[in-house]
Amino acid sequence: MPDYNFLFKIYGVRGSYPIAPVEGTQFGGNTTCVMARTPDHVVIFDAGSGIIPLGKELLPEILEHQKKSDDPFHITILFTHTHIDHILGLPYFTPIYMPQVHLHFVGPPTVGVDFETILRTQVMPQYFPVSMDEFRSQKSFYNVSENTFVYFNDSKEPVIGDVRHQKPGQFGFRIDTMKYYFHPKDGTYLYNILWNDHKITFATDIEGYKGGDQRLIKFAQNADILIHDAQYTEEQYKMFCGYGHSSFVMACDTAREAGAKKLLLFHHDPNNSDEQLKTLEKDAQKLFPRAELAKEGWSWQV
Repeated sequence: MPDYNFLFKIYGVRGSYPIAPVEGTQFGGNTTCVMARTPDHVVIFDAGSGIIPLGKELLPEILEHQKKSDDPFHITILFTHTHIDHILGLPYFTPIYMPQVHLHFVGPPTVGVDFETILRTQVMPQYFPVSMDEFRSQKSFYNVSENTFVYFNDSKEPVIGDVRHQKPGQFGFRIDTMKYYFHPKDGTYLYNILWNDHKITFATDIEGYKGGDQRLIKFAQNADILIHDAQYTEEQYKMFCGYGHSSFVMACDTAREAGAKKLLLFHHDPNNSDEQLKTLEKDAQKLFPRAELAKEGWSWQV
């Protein structure tokens, strides 16, 4: 048995596209992917290129499960939005090829297109040689909305419900949602990842405000960890205002107003070197001392 009740781990921290600089990087070059899990439930957020090493990491556990049970190994994947840097790793995610795996895809319909259709379009034969139906895993698709919650109980499958009709329990493993509108073209979804009385707020690909956005501040209130888009320095933000990403100042303002215990600066610009990122981190810590750069392999457990 694992030595944790709840584990959170980062697998991809970059925005826009993956990088592999000649000089290397201390923080990671993969695009967005994080995982939250208990011993019985695996939940992944976004399928950027970081999901590829995550899939390889899960493989021994899936094979061990297969030896002990005929029941499928369930994995839930929630998507903040479906821009390419957040889905490009999915066709290379090893478990998607395994018939003993059941994948539960939860994500947003975008500009009138159903979420399942978006994922199927990504692997049409014009773009990828294996179609969604040819992936051997079992698959379920759900459209997410601001009223959606995901809850895990004794069943291996997620309970996906609507807060207008039912409420999840106040304890255990659950995920709440919030739609954020300031990311082109149809916004993005933020997630509160809850384990008993612990909370991680995952807020990437958002363009905030100086002083903080009140809806987000309320959503992230008292979070153990706030993961906030901080793609730009103040000077960079002047050039890229309106692109749907935040400066580190916006992230620090939100963390301070929300009373977050720790801030992870996320969605690193692929053009920023490690030295530039370290400078950004030092400047952020002047505003919010408990800020640090998100890094591949970083984990937190209870």
